[in-house]
Amino acid sequence: MTADQDMRKVSEQWIRILNKMDADEKCPKDFGSGDLLHCSEIHTIMMIGKNKDINPTSLSLLLGISRSAISQMISRLVQKNLVEKHRDPDNDKEIFLRLSPRGTIAYLGHEQHHAKIYARMHRNLGDLTDEQFALIIRFLSAMEETIDESGQRPV
Repeated sequence: MTADQDMRKVSEQWIRILNKMDADEKCPKDFGSGDLLHCSEIHTIMMIGKNKDINPTSLSLLLGISRSAISQMISRLVQKNLVEKHRDPDNDKEIFLRLSPRGTIAYLGHEQHHAKIYARMHRNLGDLTDEQFALIIRFLSAMEETIDESGQRPV
């Protein structure tokens, strides 16, 4: 079993990682559309891009946020000309969402952003054995469970 001192080192490094991620997520980024997008905005764009013609209710469920919060987010993204609303021809009350051409640029830019991150992770980790990879997954699952147990839910 790992000594308390070793667990303290893991905890301290994990806290540093979380703080760095938090700081990074607070800085809006341009993913190629010319818009500075916050993390919540680009993740909404990504979900719309992956679920063509999604309605706001389904989007709120997929993102785990309230319908009022998704309504506000959609309004911001429509105002920025990144998302378009359109109605179902068979049901005029039903609204669907799709990416505008600028939204598609941001979507693809974010995909490239993640590809670069994955490449850096692979470079920094090198090739992993199945056992090493399983240990990393086990560690990350334990950290996620620890956060869940403490009641600190990411927004």
